[in-house]
Amino acid sequence: MNGPLCLIPARGGSRRFPRKNLALLQGRPLVAHAVAAARASGVFGLIAVSSEDGEILAAAREAGADVALPRPPELAGDTVMVKEVCVQVLEDFIAQGQVFREFGVLLPTTPLRRPEDLQAGYRLLQNPEVNYVMSLVPFSHPPQRAVWAPEGFVEPYFGHEFMQPAQRLAPLYRHDGSFIFAKTEVFLREREFYGSRVAPYFIPPEYSVDIDSPLDLAWAEFLLARRREGGAP
Repeated sequence: MNGPLCLIPARGGSRRFPRKNLALLQGRPLVAHAVAAARASGVFGLIAVSSEDGEILAAAREAGADVALPRPPELAGDTVMVKEVCVQVLEDFIAQGQVFREFGVLLPTTPLRRPEDLQAGYRLLQNPEVNYVMSLVPFSHPPQRAVWAPEGFVEPYFGHEFMQPAQRLAPLYRHDGSFIFAKTEVFLREREFYGSRVAPYFIPPEYSVDIDSPLDLAWAEFLLARRREGGAP
């Protein structure tokens, strides 16, 4: 099949923010924003949403997803990882005779992603030396300076040697959920996104809000409103 598969995993359950994949941003559910960005990028041959939740699958169809995939209950728990869902979906497609040489994963909870970043990330995957491309954003505060209180008193988590000015510490990043692209054969062999030859793609923080609470959703609304008014990129 021409073009990579786009897989949007959208579980119905969430402890910290119930039903967050259906939370409305500018009047549309988060899962619809992911479908729209995938479609606008022109990168993908097939856009599929995986969920155990019928309401999410219906919203995905309404948003223009090509396929709404009912997820087995055993892959819908709190501890299930996205990579496990990807293995199941890819193997099911292969069993049906649909083979995708490459695929991308877009989390609904990162709704500010831009189609041009998806395009640029996919271009990086075309390098024969690259097996994965992962979107990254910098930590807002150096994680090396984390503290904890294991016995009721504050201690540096990683040691006193890291409690120094941020400018002296190596910049560290996290995957923000905007996208991961992968070569299917390699992924199914390694079953790991932090596998061999992962190329970074750096996302500007203003395009990378991770929706994990109602406050995050309000911040995303603010950023989108500013963007419409020309006050932000």
